[in-house]
Amino acid sequence: MKITDNTQTDMEKIDLSQEFLQKIANKELKDLQKENLFFFPAYISDESSLYGDQKILEVNSDTFKTTNIMGIVGYQKEQLFIGSRFDNDSDYFFYYLLKQVLNFNFMDLEVGLKKQPSYLDWLVYLFPKYLNEALKKGLYKEYRTFKYNDFNVRGTIDINRQIKENIPFTGKVAYHSREYSYENQVINLIRYTVEFIKKRKQFRKILTLDTVTRENIQAIEEKSQDYQQQGLHKVYSYNARKPIRHTYFFEYRTLQKLCLSILSQETGLHEKYAKDKAYGFLFDGAWLFEEYINLIIKDSFLHPTNKQRQGQQHLFAYSNSRRLGKIYPDFISKRDNNRIIADAKYKPFNNINGRDYLQLVAYMYRFDSKRGLYLYPYKAGEIKSNYETLHLLQGVNESSNKRLAESDISIIKLGLSIPASKRNFEQFEVEMKKSEKQFKLLIEEKFSTK
Repeated sequence: MKITDNTQTDMEKIDLSQEFLQKIANKELKDLQKENLFFFPAYISDESSLYGDQKILEVNSDTFKTTNIMGIVGYQKEQLFIGSRFDNDSDYFFYYLLKQVLNFNFMDLEVGLKKQPSYLDWLVYLFPKYLNEALKKGLYKEYRTFKYNDFNVRGTIDINRQIKENIPFTGKVAYHSREYSYENQVINLIRYTVEFIKKRKQFRKILTLDTVTRENIQAIEEKSQDYQQQGLHKVYSYNARKPIRHTYFFEYRTLQKLCLSILSQETGLHEKYAKDKAYGFLFDGAWLFEEYINLIIKDSFLHPTNKQRQGQQHLFAYSNSRRLGKIYPDFISKRDNNRIIADAKYKPFNNINGRDYLQLVAYMYRFDSKRGLYLYPYKAGEIKSNYETLHLLQGVNESSNKRLAESDISIIKLGLSIPASKRNFEQFEVEMKKSEKQFKLLIEEKFSTK
């Protein structure tokens, strides 16, 4: 079944079983973390764009409502695809966001977008990204017990082995030692996943798309020479029972989970380890659009991010200079004079109101800015003008309210046009580049951000 984000539908039009709805609907994301679901952004906490109390679906007896989350979610043989409400008949805008922000390009697959990508397509195509993110921490090491019998004792003596192997005594000592090793079951799991992908013609190309991926795969292969001796079922079972828990290796834990999901496609593994779990990839639409806008305007704007906890600002300070009221405006212009505060909104033009205004005005006051900017997407031809200026009122009584002069405090709503569906993704991409160029030029001309 296919639907779009932030959509309310009558339940009678929904073609999903009660088992699917009971597994997915009305559950907060923090309660779904034990399922085979992958979240973007990855961290689910109060510091993240994808909050733990957010839901994928909100369902009652009459209505079926999607939230700000896009992606694919499945249970057993049923799958629900949630696309972008700013797409037309195609899902090109959603795929375009994934390509720009996450380098997640289905066009590199042999099937392209001639058909909707399967769950396995999603899994395999994300493998290089997760692999490269994990190996930024270096190759994963963990303690293993090694048995020795030599002249240089550097561990605990094995009495039974000593009697069995070294009588009469020749000078050698049987002992064992716990040592950090790159040769472990996590590395073996990654190696099995690499071999799984290599065997499938439609996927193997993704292992050679860039130098970093090729080098990281080579490093894994060098440290997993004995992976076949361990056996796939043994390696899979070990990793399924012992997920990586140390927070420093968070990226490896996610990679481990992805490898388990890919290898569960092998005969017997899915039935034994993943049969009763929901699966899928979920993207916070607001985060995805915000990161996309950053790629367009990053030359002129700073982009504080709560996910990475970078560029944080504060509202207040005590007399002793201790600060409080941590804030993360979406965008702050780099220039010091005539500062501009911009906010990316993944919502239609008419839905920007109320609390949206209050937050932006507060940020403008904090940074002594007279110009605020809302950046939002819209379908081509949907609105008459993508540029509207709102002037801040002053005074108390209705009769004394007046519009400030053009040079005073104002907020501008500026829309990014999303092209109507084209014959293919390549055409859509060309039109998007044109739209981005016009969007960026308008910001530079109106606000002199250069």
